[in-house]
Amino acid sequence: MSAYGITLFLHSWTRWALLIVAVLVIIQAWRGWSGQQLWDASKQKLAAGFVHLTSLQLVLGLLLYGVLSPVTLAAMADMGAAMKDSSLRFWAVEHITMMLIAVGLAHVGAGRIKKAADDRGKHRAAAIFFTIALVIMLASIPWDESARLFRGF
Repeated sequence: MSAYGITLFLHSWTRWALLIVAVLVIIQAWRGWSGQQLWDASKQKLAAGFVHLTSLQLVLGLLLYGVLSPVTLAAMADMGAAMKDSSLRFWAVEHITMMLIAVGLAHVGAGRIKKAADDRGKHRAAAIFFTIALVIMLASIPWDESARLFRGF
């Protein structure tokens, strides 16, 4: 299998771990914000796991985007034509832009958690920033195009 195939496989499967962790951390954050719960070590680890998975996805995605993907390399060879093709435009511009924003929001949320003065503030930061990041991710995943439910070798 090629480096492209392996990286695409890892990017596809890591997505599922990321989405599961995102849902778990967001549920805990909203519950904690609405109640008087402690921001304990398990919540911190889950939040850190979410942020680390977004970073891993970013690295894999950038590797695909700039080095390995024949789709994005073709799009970059003629950006004018790519902008006229909705599929090429999605991969060359829309997907990466939205995912960069989502990763940025996840990292800002992690920073806000660290700076929060109390447990309620930590839950609030996680709930707001991680939820927005997840919504952007979900809107930017190519559900109907090339991202089959489970991509295999």
